[in-house]
Amino acid sequence: MSGLAYGEIPTEQLTLRSRILKIPNLKLIKKIGDGGMSTVWKAWDIPNQRLVAVKILDHQFASDGAEVRQFRSEERMMEEIRHPGIVQAYDFDNGNGNWYYLMEYVDGYTFADLLARKQHVSESDCLLICESVANALDYAWNDHGVVHCDIKPENIMINTDGIVKLTDLGISHRFEFREGQQDAPDHVLGTPAYISPEQVYGDVELDCRADIYSLGATLYHLATGRLLFPSLNNDDTMRAHCDESTQARDPRTYRPSLSEGFCQLLEAMLVKNRDYRISDWKNVFAMAREVEGGASFKPRVDSMANSSIKLLK
Repeated sequence: MSGLAYGEIPTEQLTLRSRILKIPNLKLIKKIGDGGMSTVWKAWDIPNQRLVAVKILDHQFASDGAEVRQFRSEERMMEEIRHPGIVQAYDFDNGNGNWYYLMEYVDGYTFADLLARKQHVSESDCLLICESVANALDYAWNDHGVVHCDIKPENIMINTDGIVKLTDLGISHRFEFREGQQDAPDHVLGTPAYISPEQVYGDVELDCRADIYSLGATLYHLATGRLLFPSLNNDDTMRAHCDESTQARDPRTYRPSLSEGFCQLLEAMLVKNRDYRISDWKNVFAMAREVEGGASFKPRVDSMANSSIKLLK
């Protein structure tokens, strides 16, 4: 697997605002990502003589205390969570009026890039993604109480050594437990195509099961080349995730070569009611390994559970 890192944007295509950015001790090389509040650059870290990625908060948000605190919180979480499957942050600073932080540069590409080139991802690669993400987020959840909240193809990368890495903890949520009471977060974001029903409802404290659902939606998209609920606007897509009667087609409708075990794994990850969904990342990892060995799991999903996909029986 090879390709451009982070979907690199050639220097000649950068805007004037981007070209005049200057960060102390860094030589900006190429803009490799662009979000709603920040840009990500490939850069040369002059003091440490290494390639890095640098995420820069857009100048319009630099004077907003709440936005800067959120940006700083993202960096701290990425620096604290040290796992080979999660992109590592190094340092947070302010220079020439720009808030920014340095992070590990991944020489590779996202699975959104691969999907755009190949229309779908093989089952074996989907299982590699599943196992890698499960391993990384099992650590993030059990050791740090962190829920990513935005698992999607754009946030899953693979480097030139074939190592899958998660990025973008910008909207992640840290589970809190105070005096026996679970407090729902005030505001949790996500991407409508992959968001879990409980993120849409926003009335419960999120746990790792939200990410399990989002990974299931991501794998469905990668394996079939189709979103769970295509051709819907964002509001209707989120309703479809929550509506017990709305189900996407069996993945084998689009990719007949997919194994029964793989489809059953997706079915179990995509159960709408989290009380009946796979409960933890270790089970996800174990099921993925069994699928590699040719296993199937009928009946795996509880009879009380409705999944966001309907398998052909």
